[in-house]
Amino acid sequence: MKPSIKAALISALVFPGLGHFVLQRRARGCWFLLPSVLAILFLIKVAAARANAILMQIESGTMAQDAQSISAQLAAPAAQDTMVTIAIAVGALCWAGSIIDAFLIKE
Repeated sequence: MKPSIKAALISALVFPGLGHFVLQRRARGCWFLLPSVLAILFLIKVAAARANAILMQIESGTMAQDAQSISAQLAAPAAQDTMVTIAIAVGALCWAGSIIDAFLIKE
């Protein structure tokens, strides 16, 4: 298997930018890896904050402990929806770009 194909598969199936490390293109791989990590960390932070807010409402008694109330709260628009969309787009673009770039590198 050609190294560029192997790198593209690693970037596709494991994490964006990791295939570049196989090709010894570490700096180039970091251009894909770091924004993806930051986007994922931001999404985890937002999800944890929403879960914590729901938990606090349940504990204080302002929301019922049933699946309908919780799903309605989750379906309600959040203040950071635009930033979440941007973070998802950054992650997706880095993932796709990493695959394409690793595949096109000539060894």
